[in-house]
Amino acid sequence: MALRASLQDWAPRRVKLTMDEHLDKMASIGKRGSSYYCNPVVAGLAGILIWGFVIWGAIGKEAVAAETQAAQAWVTEIWNWLYMSSRNIWLLVLMYVLYKYYDIKLGSEEDKPEFSDLTYFAMLFSCGIATGLWYYSAEAMWHYEGYGTPRWTDHKIWNDNTRAEHAVMMTWFHWGLHGWIAYVLVGVLIGFMTYRRGFPMSMRFTLYPIIGELVYGVLGDIVEVLSILCTVFGICTDLGLGAVQINKAFVRLDRGTYQGRDSYGCDENGANCTGRVGLEVNQTTECLLIVVITACAIGSVVMGLKKGIAFLSQLAVVLSVFIVLSILFLDETWFILNTLTSALGYYIWILPKVSFHTDAWEELGAASSGMGGAPDGRGGKEGWMNAWTIFYWGWWISWGPFVGTFLARISRGRKLGNFIIASLILPSFWSFIFTGVFGAAQIRISRQAESAGLDMSDAAHTYGWCCAMEPCS
Repeated sequence: MALRASLQDWAPRRVKLTMDEHLDKMASIGKRGSSYYCNPVVAGLAGILIWGFVIWGAIGKEAVAAETQAAQAWVTEIWNWLYMSSRNIWLLVLMYVLYKYYDIKLGSEEDKPEFSDLTYFAMLFSCGIATGLWYYSAEAMWHYEGYGTPRWTDHKIWNDNTRAEHAVMMTWFHWGLHGWIAYVLVGVLIGFMTYRRGFPMSMRFTLYPIIGELVYGVLGDIVEVLSILCTVFGICTDLGLGAVQINKAFVRLDRGTYQGRDSYGCDENGANCTGRVGLEVNQTTECLLIVVITACAIGSVVMGLKKGIAFLSQLAVVLSVFIVLSILFLDETWFILNTLTSALGYYIWILPKVSFHTDAWEELGAASSGMGGAPDGRGGKEGWMNAWTIFYWGWWISWGPFVGTFLARISRGRKLGNFIIASLILPSFWSFIFTGVFGAAQIRISRQAESAGLDMSDAAHTYGWCCAMEPCS
C-alpha cells in the first residue's frame, strides 16, 4: 500500500523542506550526525556489489579480465553512437546555460566564495584529472607512432607532419572540453539543487525535477548505489595507473636510469642492474604504494578542506607548472609554441567532425571477416575507439558523481557562469598546454632519432620510451 501511494503521489513539489526533513523521508539507521548514521539499503547493496566483484576478481582474474574486456567491446559496438553524440548535446546545453544563466549565484546573494580563484582552480583541476594526465602524458606520441592500436599510420593518406598535428589534436580532444563535460554537468546540477533549492548534496536529488518524490525511495537508492560504484571503480583505475607509474619511476631512480640505460647496482658486464635498494616493478610494491597514497588522501581529508586538500592541490599544480615550463624552455621553445598555436587552430576546425566520429567503417574489421571491411586494407583497424575514446569517456563518466559533488562543494558563492568557465574551459586550456608541450617535445625527439638512422628499438633505449609502459631490458 505504501508503495502504491508513493507511486500515485510522486510529482515534484514546491514546498521547501529543511535538511532534517529531507533526511527523515529516506531510510536510515543510527543517530544522525554520528559515524554510524547511514542508509542501510545504499550501504548494504553497494557493499555487496563491490565485495562481490572483488571476490570474483580474486578467484578468477583471467575470467574477470576477459568478461570486462568483452563488455567494453560490446559497449563500443552497440553504444558508440550514444557516447559520441550525447557529449556534444551536453556541451551545447552547458554553453546555453553559460549564456542564459551566467549571473545565477550558487547560494544566496550574500554568500561569498570560500576559496581564492587560484586555490579554487588548483582544487578542481587536481581532483579532476591530475593522475590520469601524468600517466597519459605521452599520448600524442602513441597516436603518432601507432603503438598497440595503429590508427593514422597509412603513409599514403597521412604524411609525417600531418600525423604529428593530428596526434596532438586527438590528445586534446580526449583531455579537453568533451572530457570535462561529465564533471561540470553533475557539478551544475548538484550545486543548483543544493544551494538554490535546499536539497541535500546528493546525486539522487539531481533527478528530483524528473521523478519527484521517488528520489526518497528505491529509485533514489539505486542512483546512490550506482554513484558509489562509479566512484569506487573510477578511483581504482586512477590508483592502479598511478601506482604503476610511480613504481616504475622509483625503479628508474633506484637504478639511475638515463637514456634507457641503468647505472647503479650493475654486475661486471653492466647487463644486470638491481639498483641501490633493489626495487622491482611488481604488484607487491604497487600495493604498498596504493596504501601510502590512500593514507595521504585520508590524512588530507582529516586535516580538512582548507588545510589538507587545498594544500595538496596547490602543491600538485605548482609542481606541474614547474615541470611543464621546464620542458617548454629547455626544449625548442619556439617550435613548441608554434605547435600549440597550430594544434589549437586544427582542434577548433576539426572538432565538429572528430566529436561525432565513431570509426563506423573501421569497426567492421578486416575485409576477410565478411562484415564489409575495407577491401584495400588501408585506413584504421577496429579496436581503436574501444582502446581510446570510449575508454576515456567511460572513465570520465565514472568520476562524474565524485568530482561533480566536490566541485559543487567548493563552489558556493560563485556565479553559475564563473563555475562553468572555471571547470570546463580553463581546465581544458591547461590540459592543452600540458599535453601539447609534452607531445611536441616527444614527437620531435622521435623524429630526430629516426633521421639519425636509429631503428625503433634503439630509439626506445636512447630516449627511454620503453620505460613508460614496461621495464627496459
